[in-house]
Amino acid sequence: MLIGNNQFVPDEDCGYVATLAVLPEFRGRGLGRFLLRHAFAADAARGRKGTILHVDSNNTTPALGLYESAGMRPVLVIDVWRRRL
Repeated sequence: MLIGNNQFVPDEDCGYVATLAVLPEFRGRGLGRFLLRHAFAADAARGRKGTILHVDSNNTTPALGLYESAGMRPVLVIDVWRRRL
């Protein structure tokens, strides 16, 4: 499943992948790569400069490897802090 939107068009002129998911039993078959490349092509057809997505850098799925192998690079890494009350 891939859900995209125009969240970053006004500021960055980039498409945004809000959700990219493949069920565990179907991973490793190229479905995530297909969906991601489809998002790139759709953004290019709309004249966008690129495609943005957010990901947890501690993600235990193969997502980070997929994004890097598809030519994506991190541009901002942040830590989120919390105190439980």
